[in-house]
Amino acid sequence: MHSAIRIPNSAFRWLGAVSAVGYVLLTWLSWQFTEDVPNSDRPTLWMLFLFGLEFLCYWGALALAVRSSPSRHLLAGIIGGACLFRLILLPSVPMHEIDIYRYIWDGAVFAEGISPYRYPPQQVLDASYALADDSDEDLRRLIELQSRSDSLAYSLGRIHYGSLATPYPLVSQAVFALSAQATPKGASNHARMVIMKLVLLLFDMATLFVVIALLQETGLHLGWSLAYGWCPLILKEIANGGHLDSIAIFFTSLAIWLLVRGCLAVERRGTARPLSSPALTGSVLGLAIGAKLYPVILLPWFTALWWRRCGGSTTAAGLTATAIVTLGTLTPLILSNRSQQSDVQVAPQISAVPNLPVPNQPAPNTASPNAGLKEFFKRWEMNDLIFMVVLENLRPQADVDPHARPWFVFVPDVWSQGVADWSFLLARALTGGVFGLLACWLAWRAAGEQDPQEWCRAAMLTLAWFWFTCPTQNPWYWCWVVPLLPFARYGTWHVVGACSLLYYLRFWLTAHYPEPPLLGTSYNGEFFFFFIVPWVEFAPCLLALGMEWHLAHRRKLVLGHV
Repeated sequence: MHSAIRIPNSAFRWLGAVSAVGYVLLTWLSWQFTEDVPNSDRPTLWMLFLFGLEFLCYWGALALAVRSSPSRHLLAGIIGGACLFRLILLPSVPMHEIDIYRYIWDGAVFAEGISPYRYPPQQVLDASYALADDSDEDLRRLIELQSRSDSLAYSLGRIHYGSLATPYPLVSQAVFALSAQATPKGASNHARMVIMKLVLLLFDMATLFVVIALLQETGLHLGWSLAYGWCPLILKEIANGGHLDSIAIFFTSLAIWLLVRGCLAVERRGTARPLSSPALTGSVLGLAIGAKLYPVILLPWFTALWWRRCGGSTTAAGLTATAIVTLGTLTPLILSNRSQQSDVQVAPQISAVPNLPVPNQPAPNTASPNAGLKEFFKRWEMNDLIFMVVLENLRPQADVDPHARPWFVFVPDVWSQGVADWSFLLARALTGGVFGLLACWLAWRAAGEQDPQEWCRAAMLTLAWFWFTCPTQNPWYWCWVVPLLPFARYGTWHVVGACSLLYYLRFWLTAHYPEPPLLGTSYNGEFFFFFIVPWVEFAPCLLALGMEWHLAHRRKLVLGHV
């Protein structure tokens, strides 16, 4: 633990002021990322440079905050800075992000009382262009909905992968609908976007207060709340990018706090908590899963803590509540009514943002209303490292063009030929199996500890290693880990978020280097991003984590001998 010192107010304020100026510049820069500016003319490198400076200020402020004497002034400065930075970025144009257009359309559809899982956006567009007198009443209502509002029609036309139905669960859809209800009918596209981001930011700021409560519950320095409140990655992906992850992050953090609080109450009182406490925790966890599916990976952690700290009846109550709420929120997505499938064939969408093909992947099947979720699990891969290495070594490479062939394949084709047709699913099974064992081991070991900080550290590691073994390592997915970063043992974990922003080189590379070679490789910009950039992003972090673990293990052995 660091000894407490008094922060020089000027140093902390200067770091906050420089950060604010940086976000003002980023907001101004964002207006060069509008749809009428081609990727080749967008200032992507300047964006990354400014966010790099923001991370430097963030790390400096965090180092000062966690070494300071805890005070109301410190906490007020952290909360005030977090609010200011978000307000500055609120009117900004999402930089290299367009997911928010689907949120806007889904919310408008749901607010109309129509299932957003029923009609892929491209189907509505095709029906609108055909001007057909369709007998489907709901489809006609959607055509009229987008015809009444130029801004909704704009959002509908900008949706990425519009031939796929929405993959977002019911809780997120309810938030989208809330934003739609709060938006004036004649609102411009930018106004709709700002209102949607404002709603998502309310969940984001609520998460900061949950983090503060969790730090108080576990006895950790409140200065660590800056790790979430001022994190540039959170600001990029939520305040600027407008990603829905803030909803699930809030409910997941709240469920973790409720569980830790309940387990500590059992320790202090020496008796089991009433069944209402695990039921509440389980219900909140179910809402988190119903906002985005990823919190389901924490089920072993919740189960182990309930079982080992509170007993069997508490475990049963918590898991039952989780199952009921989860089924209630996921049923409309997973079990979409087959009777609602349309006979209209969905045409492939040409997206306004370059649709980078994943090598060797077949075209998606868009016939089912829940095809969006299915395709995500069956074929989606982006910006990954560990999964990519496993997958490419399961694929035969003899027929792959040299400019698209991975450089790190060492398995002979004669071995991989037999699994070529199901290599993606096999890679998911292998990496998922290893992660599942790791998650269960982390949960069971942590549940046996008395220190609540160890419990939270296990939850943080579960989310972090899930991200590292996932086939989609989008930077906004790392935001899931950030609320628990105060419990990380190694400093490298605080660097991963900064490295993940190299993902945005994807757009710059594909725009400026359409033809090979690039930097002495056989790749063009697209395949350079696939096969080179993830190694630069994540390999140094993994090596640094290994070194930190090794040094800590050696130190532990030395102290044990002493």
